[in-house]
Amino acid sequence: MSEPFPLLFQALAGSSASPRREEPADYLAGGKDAVVPLFEASVRGVQSRFPHLSEADITAPPHHWFDAALARQIALHLLIQHFDVPKRAVAQELERSREAVNRALRTIDERLQYPEFQDAYSAMAESAQASLTQRGDNEQD
Repeated sequence: MSEPFPLLFQALAGSSASPRREEPADYLAGGKDAVVPLFEASVRGVQSRFPHLSEADITAPPHHWFDAALARQIALHLLIQHFDVPKRAVAQELERSREAVNRALRTIDERLQYPEFQDAYSAMAESAQASLTQRGDNEQD
């Protein structure tokens, strides 16, 4: 399987008109590459609590790096639950199987039963939202 994240960045770089401070659902109306800014924001949000992992480690974790696999699962969960991106769109855009996406959701839902993880997840979601908002502010400048 190819690494989808660099391709997503290329698609984003090719897009000249992106909405500023739009709601996540408004990004989805943008078409095929609409998931890109939300996925970027999710990865940055996760990176706020996993600073030792690069974006590439999160998007395509080495098989033996369990923390990187967990970080990707959290990013997928944020993308679907926090940014309201449909699971089918996530699977298609990120070239993941629907089963892998569903497995990530189940794993994180189970961990969210623990208050410590819930606190960390909330902080990552806030960081992801701030990253998206900051991106919109930078595009206006």
